[in-house]
Amino acid sequence: MLLLGGQLANAAAAGAADPLSAAQAKITAAQTAADQATQAYQSAETRYYEHQADAARTQSQIGQLQRTQRALADIVRARAVQTYMDGAQNESLDLVDLNSTDVLDTGRRAVYVENATASDRSAIDQFRTISSDLHAHQQSLDAALASERDELGKMQAHQTQLEHDVASANQAAQTLRAELDRRQRADQYATLVRHAVDAAQPASGTNAADTGSGQTGQVIASGTWVCPVQGPVSFTDTYGSPRPGGRRHMGNDLFAPVGTPLVAVVDGNVWFQPDPLGGNAAYVDGVDGRTYYYAHLNDTVGGNRPVKAGEIIGHVGTTGDAQGAPPQLHFEIRLGNANGPRIDPYPTLRAHC
Repeated sequence: MLLLGGQLANAAAAGAADPLSAAQAKITAAQTAADQATQAYQSAETRYYEHQADAARTQSQIGQLQRTQRALADIVRARAVQTYMDGAQNESLDLVDLNSTDVLDTGRRAVYVENATASDRSAIDQFRTISSDLHAHQQSLDAALASERDELGKMQAHQTQLEHDVASANQAAQTLRAELDRRQRADQYATLVRHAVDAAQPASGTNAADTGSGQTGQVIASGTWVCPVQGPVSFTDTYGSPRPGGRRHMGNDLFAPVGTPLVAVVDGNVWFQPDPLGGNAAYVDGVDGRTYYYAHLNDTVGGNRPVKAGEIIGHVGTTGDAQGAPPQLHFEIRLGNANGPRIDPYPTLRAHC
């Protein structure tokens, strides 16, 4: 039996090397594609918000110039009326005196009125030039925004599909690896004995920690600092990038399939508080003196409580202002309490995810 077990193990190892390498290659390819799509999506998102802010500034400039034009027009009209009234009351200011034979005097009066309004006409001409340029710029921006909105929609769909591809590749590799591990055990005899015992005395229940259901207190990762997303994930550094309303992006977006477990990154206390932008949101007050903010959760697990690093607190989703975008976790690191200054989480995430 031992000899047969050894032969089976050797055969399995020889035949399984290539399938495992192929599975790992698929994971690498899928992850690379997802990372590239994430970078492209977030770059396009940044360009879109920058153009949006530029369009708002241009519209404001056009409004200011329109107000200036109206003020200048009022001045010119007032001077024209005053010149007419003065000309009616004072013969010497009449622009065109049909009874006068002094051509030079008539010319001097015309030059007087011309000089009185020349600066105003110059300002209005300048306004027209600038306003025309700004309107052309506005039209160009509107066209760019429309094109980028369409491109963002396509990228969102592509991003979501790639995240599913990464998840599928990882699942296939895990299944294959588990099968290979089972077949490649050095002690085949011990494996056969264990299977026989398991078959004779089946387990009466299932450990909740192995179900992946996300029960309160379930710890699925370990370490002093744990990646918040426990599954296939893709992200880039977008800390400080523009967002609607003149805001700046104060964290990083980690893209992963809906339902991917989210865990406490350190030991501490978790508490939940939804908000309009973040949707379902969680805060982990860490023992390291930092507060970690999680947003757009599909759901939360348990209530406010002490947690261990790696303990499930929710799952990836699209709540809040992430509706219509690829599933993601918006993650922030805040120094001190929840209202403390925020720092770029990317270096820490890159080191642990």
